[in-house]
Formats: sequence, structure tokens, C-alpha cells
Amino acid sequence: MGTRFLYGFLMVFALVGVLAIDHYANETFGLFFLCIVVMSAGVLELDRLLKFRGLPFDRGLLILLNLLTMAYVQFVAEPPRLGALAQLATSSPHYWFEVLPQYRQLTLMLPPLALLVCCFQGLRSRDVAQLSARILVNTGSYVYLIFTVAMILWLRRIPGNGEWLLYFLLATSRMGDVGAYLMGRAIGRHKLIPHLSPGKTIEGALSGLAFSAAAGAGILAWAHASGALTQVFPHWWYGAFLGAFMGVAAQSGDLVKSALKRAAGVKDSGQLVPAFGGVLDIIDNFMLTGPLLIILLSLWPA
Repeated sequence: MGTRFLYGFLMVFALVGVLAIDHYANETFGLFFLCIVVMSAGVLELDRLLKFRGLPFDRGLLILLNLLTMAYVQFVAEPPRLGALAQLATSSPHYWFEVLPQYRQLTLMLPPLALLVCCFQGLRSRDVAQLSARILVNTGSYVYLIFTVAMILWLRRIPGNGEWLLYFLLATSRMGDVGAYLMGRAIGRHKLIPHLSPGKTIEGALSGLAFSAAAGAGILAWAHASGALTQVFPHWWYGAFLGAFMGVAAQSGDLVKSALKRAAGVKDSGQLVPAFGGVLDIIDNFMLTGPLLIILLSLWPA
């Protein structure tokens, strides 16, 4: 446990450093490059997991789509203005390139466009028997691994409040994982889904949701003290409500990754960080939280 917390602290410290530099520079280049590097490494790990099952996977194509998607969100896309998200932009975004306004609003069209690219790539393959598997694996990997992280970068690009949404997302996701791990070891008795993850318990999962809710309330109270997020969330306890939803998404992302590893017959997706495993083992809590937060804020009463 000591090694796990040591490396966990170092990773959190490094991430906070990147986010702090972005915050004071009023840019998002640190997160942008971090997303590119981490997702490229994640594609390589996913390629390894899928090869254990004999599934076709075009890792070069996915790395290229990763670069193009993150570059579009960073340099071209308009920040999200769906529902309550429109109220969170306190200024006009800074664009690095001049393009027609309609081309800045294609962010949610990225998965269908990636589907077309993956279909064309699949049609080029001479292995007709694996055609449908190749297309489905490539598109599913893009949506699960790349697009979900691109949504986090997209949220961060909101001028004025984007960094607070990112703090909220990271805190609720990670604290839920910490709470589930600690309380699961201390009081866990009943297995959650033993055929996917033998170590996870119902008591740990419920405790993780409580930790996520507490983290959400704490981040929102901190944001209010700084004058942020008050346009949409006038009360700090709204953070507990949203935090619990983020906790469900974070734990679901962890279980999806566990299913991938179980199908491949491996314990960890990689060996990047001692006591944690690979990139996918580290970021699994964040894979579903970005899209869910966008959906919740899009439906939030304006």
C-alpha cells in the first residue's frame, strides 16, 4: 500500500503542476500535450490487450486519429455551449486559426467521422473474414479511449470556468477510487462483480460514491470562494449531487477496463508505474466522466 500511495502522490503532484502552469498561462497546452502522450500510450496498451484475443486493431490509425482529434479540440473547436455550459464561458475563447464558424462546431461529429475513416481503413484490408471485427474494434476503441478524453480537453477549453470543471472532474473521479480502495480493504465483505474484479466490494463501491460526493461538494465550495461556477451552481451542495454521478461513471470506467484485462487474461494493462500498472490502469476512472459531465450540464436547468 505504501508504494501505491507514493506513486499515486507523485502522479497527482505532476498533474497538478501541469494544470497550474496552464492556469497561470491562461492556456491549455499542458493538458493538450498530456492527452496526446497518454492516449498514444493507451492505444499501444489496448493493442496489446486485443492481440491476446486475436482481434484486429490498427494502432497506427488510432494514434493518427488521436493526434487529429486533440489538435481539432485544442486549436479549432468552439468550447461547448450546450445547455448550462453556455453560461460558464465568461469571455470569448482564443482561437489560434481563423476558420469559418460552422467548422468550429463539429466536435460532436468526430465519432461519426472517425467511423467513416475506420470503415475505409477496414475496406482496404484483404482479410475479408476480419472486416467487421476490424471496423468495430477500431471505432469502439476510438470512442472509448480517445473521444472520451477529448471531451475532458473540450471542457477545459471553456474560458473562465473550464479549469474548475476539470478540477471537479478529477477530484470526484480520483477520490472515489481512493475511497473505494481504502474502505473496501477496511470493511469490504460482499463482492461487487467477482468475475470481473475480485477485489472490489459493495461496501467499497458505496464508500467510493460517498467520497466522490464529498469531493464534489468541496471543489464547488472552493470554486464559490473564488467566485467561479456560481452562474450554474448557486449552492455548494450541488457538488455532492453531481459528484455522486461522477463516482458512478468513474467506477463504471474501472469495471470496463477490468473486463478488457479479464478478457485478455492479464493482471495489468502495462508496467509503466509500479503498484498501478499501465496507462489504462491509471486513467480508467476518467474514461466515462467527461462525456457524462457534458451530458449532465447540457440538461442542467439554465
